Amino acid sequence: MKPLVKSAVESALIAALVALACLWFLISGNTSGEEVSEARMAMLGIGLGLAVVTHLAYMGLALKRDGRPLLGWMLGMVLLFPVGSIVALVLMSARAEEESRAA
Repeated sequence: MKPLVKSAVESALIAALVALACLWFLISGNTSGEEVSEARMAMLGIGLGLAVVTHLAYMGLALKRDGRPLLGWMLGMVLLFPVGSIVALVLMSARAEEESRAA
């Protein structure tokens, strides 16, 4: 994988991990039976939203650097989140393997 594409993909995966952590704390806070402050819930919700947007932005950057058409892929990733991101990552990885074999 090209270094610029790899950097964008790594950043997208970190953003996805942050989104999963926010979602985990959001869900576990509601199911624990304890009183959870509204401020904590709001901050976790904002963090989740920002992490998802950041993930999509870095995935768009990776797709653009990989030479793929941006509009169709971004539409697919937004509508099929998170499956669209996984498909894009698999296809970019397969393309990188093919290019390394050809070299």
